[in-house]
Amino acid sequence: MKKTTRLSITASLLFLILSTGYMHEAKGQAKTSISGWVRVGTDYEYNDRFRESFYEAKVQFNVKVSDDLEAQIDVRGESDTHTMELREAILTADLGKAKGLDFGQGKKRFGLEFQKSKEHLLTAERTLIYRRLEPFGFVGRDVNFRYYRNARSGDRRTGISFNLGYSEDHNTTLVGHWTRLNTLGSFALGASGLLQLDKIEDGSQTVWGFGAELLRHAEAHHVEIEAVVGQDPFQSEFEKRLGGENVYFFGGKFLYGHRFKTSRRLLKAFEPVIVGSVWTPNIDAFELNTLELLAGMNFYLAPELRVALNGDMLLTRSSKISNERTYAGSNVILQAQLTW
Repeated sequence: MKKTTRLSITASLLFLILSTGYMHEAKGQAKTSISGWVRVGTDYEYNDRFRESFYEAKVQFNVKVSDDLEAQIDVRGESDTHTMELREAILTADLGKAKGLDFGQGKKRFGLEFQKSKEHLLTAERTLIYRRLEPFGFVGRDVNFRYYRNARSGDRRTGISFNLGYSEDHNTTLVGHWTRLNTLGSFALGASGLLQLDKIEDGSQTVWGFGAELLRHAEAHHVEIEAVVGQDPFQSEFEKRLGGENVYFFGGKFLYGHRFKTSRRLLKAFEPVIVGSVWTPNIDAFELNTLELLAGMNFYLAPELRVALNGDMLLTRSSKISNERTYAGSNVILQAQLTW
């Protein structure tokens, strides 16, 4: 499937969603809601002479086509490209009892952070592990078909999802996610598995990934502990061409956030956040890795308005400079986010 074919499928789906919603609205039956967010801020990267201001926005249309069918359209714009992008276009069939089927351009839900939208993260950006996984095609978005059955605290402790997708890079990806509520005390236990058929110059290769997670989310605090391991598609292909073997990566993360409410007029709550991560691109050379130490503070001026300050320090030891760590990629972000 070529990129133009993928875009044609997405465009066709978008046309179907909009035309169906319009016809129902004409009959007085459509129920359309709009949500989204806007962000403005500044980003200073280590060893850069200038701070970079940025702005970005998301507008999401949710169209209730019928009692059992709805559509989601996600449009994004950002200052980096000064363009609008159709990020997601999904048609969802409700099977009842928190079960459903999705089809369209949507998320690859590998790992913990891609189970939720970016605006719901406690950090300003996705953490180190997921920034490294995205170039592999393990996370991100593609045209996919997904079945899910959500966990519910009242009557169902276990949730599962499976999605099969095809990307514009001609990769086919199968992702599964499993979670079980209140498994270790009040912690939920989760796991993700991924198989990906990559197109390479002289054929294809199959790569894999696995992740495990512990999650606790309460009104006052939030804890995430996770680890991922898998095969690097790029380095594995390179090594095989030289007669070598597959290359495997490892990543681990700990995140903690605690929200303190206040009685001040303009400050409803503040929330310190800490993150510690490690990323090892080759487990056979575990000492050559990147450590992430992130300290942040979220200030909630209203439930929908958050000001975030993140200092994200990356300490990297590479084969070129193995006796010391560099700070490349470290940054400080000050960002205001309004959701609706």
